[in-house]
Amino acid sequence: MSFQKQIGQSLIWRGLYFITVLVMNVFLARYFEAGHAGWIFYLLNNFSLIVILAGLTMETSVNYYSAKRGIADNQLAWFSVVWTLFISVVVFIALWFYFGSYKNTTAITRTEYLFYATSYIAGIQLTNFFCSLFYANKNFFLPNFLMVILNLFVILIIPKQEGTENTNTSLIIKLYFAFFIVTGITLAVAFIIKTRSWKKIAIPVFFDLRLLLKYALVALAANVIFFLVYRVDYWFVKKYCTPQELGNYIQVSKLGQMLLIIPSIISSVVFPHIAGGVTGLAEMKDNIMRIGRLTTMLYLICFMMFALAGSWAFPFIFGPTFQLMYLPFLFLLPGIWALSNLYILSAYFGGINKVRVNVQGAGLGLLVILAGDYFFIPHYGMIAAAIVSTVGYFVNFIYSFVIFKQEHPVSFTEYWRINIKDFQWLKSIVRK
Repeated sequence: MSFQKQIGQSLIWRGLYFITVLVMNVFLARYFEAGHAGWIFYLLNNFSLIVILAGLTMETSVNYYSAKRGIADNQLAWFSVVWTLFISVVVFIALWFYFGSYKNTTAITRTEYLFYATSYIAGIQLTNFFCSLFYANKNFFLPNFLMVILNLFVILIIPKQEGTENTNTSLIIKLYFAFFIVTGITLAVAFIIKTRSWKKIAIPVFFDLRLLLKYALVALAANVIFFLVYRVDYWFVKKYCTPQELGNYIQVSKLGQMLLIIPSIISSVVFPHIAGGVTGLAEMKDNIMRIGRLTTMLYLICFMMFALAGSWAFPFIFGPTFQLMYLPFLFLLPGIWALSNLYILSAYFGGINKVRVNVQGAGLGLLVILAGDYFFIPHYGMIAAAIVSTVGYFVNFIYSFVIFKQEHPVSFTEYWRINIKDFQWLKSIVRK
């Protein structure tokens, strides 16, 4: 399957999946409003960090060695299941003891907290593993089709639930967190059946386990730093702003992440093509710059649309409690453009096993964001958080682009020189 055809297939099915994610996000935002929605999203943010640290981002190794055909898929599949079970037990035990000193909060019980955490962490870990395996095998239809069906189920449930005074204990939150583990198990079962891995239950041998761990540990540093680059501002906003401002800001960030859908989809195609040696580096360089030019045009259009309509569209879509989103989103949008192109470059460096470039670039960006958040958020709030994040994202992107430029004859101005061949390339994706 050609590079363009895979992008086309991925755009259709992963795009449909992300549309259902956006709809579900809108329903949740309107249901819980800014104050309570901010609490849920903040909790998810903390759990996401645990997924990265506890899981050692082992799914990146599984993706890499599956794409390279270095380790058999049935071994990687069963390793993913065993690893998830192990991590889930460890996290459950750790959080059981941790909750005893969890600010002595009465907003959530230990049982609820453990249910939310275990469901999310185990579910996301399985989802990451088996999406990686499906994508490494160039199958973008089945995992996203299954996730779309499950998302639609949640979307249909939300409007039928009556709210309660204590939304922390409401049925809808329990169903929402249970949805993550159901999704992960569904994908795991689907892959094992699809590849007939149930016929040969085995895990990688010791030598292969060492390879997986070695690659994962390098990627772990990158992913932890990336996570902090993208979300460390949440903690600053929570500390210095009101719960409603936190809900608005996290919603701004989540909407920005939705604009990263297309780059994320494309990067999931770029990585296995590079790692598996399917596409030459020179050809991939041309594809990366072409994608960058098309992305630039798309973001210019988006910026104009949101500048004109955002002030009334955000409260209309997410509810009247989200009226503070407009200015932070406009200041964050240029940074989202930088992240969009960084996604593709990071996939390229990961595919050629130069994860250190991603780590170094993210480290520089994180330093800028930490310093800026520390000095400016206490005085200027959400607006400062958005501006500082944009600056940090640009620092990260520019560093990766400079390294990319050292390997290929490209210039930054190429991002603005869209031409007819770019549209012809885009048309070939649509036709395929």
